[in-house]
Amino acid sequence: MNGQIQEKIENIFERQKGFAKTKDFINEGISNYYIRKLETQGDINRIKQGLYRHSKYEGEQQDEIVEVSKIIPKGVICLLSALAYHDLTTYNPWEYQVAIYRGAKKPTLPNYPPIKIIYFSETQYQYGIDEIEIDGNKVKIYNREKTICDIIRYRKKIGIDIMKEGLRNYLQRPEKNLTKLVDCAEKLRIKTVLLKYLEVLL
Repeated sequence: MNGQIQEKIENIFERQKGFAKTKDFINEGISNYYIRKLETQGDINRIKQGLYRHSKYEGEQQDEIVEVSKIIPKGVICLLSALAYHDLTTYNPWEYQVAIYRGAKKPTLPNYPPIKIIYFSETQYQYGIDEIEIDGNKVKIYNREKTICDIIRYRKKIGIDIMKEGLRNYLQRPEKNLTKLVDCAEKLRIKTVLLKYLEVLL
């Protein structure tokens, strides 16, 4: 492969922390021929249509969360995936749960990693988003309080025991913020349910 083209490709992936889109290559004047060649050689891997990851960056991202956030740029890591990230559960989710706005277009998902889309109302979607950084990549995830409120709302789907474990672990944390938790529950209209569980666990 032409050395100049190889260097351009390496620079694209380096700038974007191991990821690149087809349009990034096109903007640099790199044709589909070279993209296919790199894929065949195993130098890059296609995550989904139009999105690639350089093989030398594999395994450096924390629990594939970065990859998931690239697949769904407007998505927010939520529910059990957020609960596990915040280390508030012993449960190890087998799929990534990602929230998007209910009115948004459904994203195209790859076969791997396994992703479940959760549709939230506008208020539920926008409230409590934190932007964390993993290996130089920005990832949107709900903060601890919003995550606790979400698992209470979806307790029948995810399991009452997991919900109670998450809330109990949150209450044991020195960084817990009950005022913030109750405010969040009020905003999301689950304050009565939260207070019921707090009475039992506190």
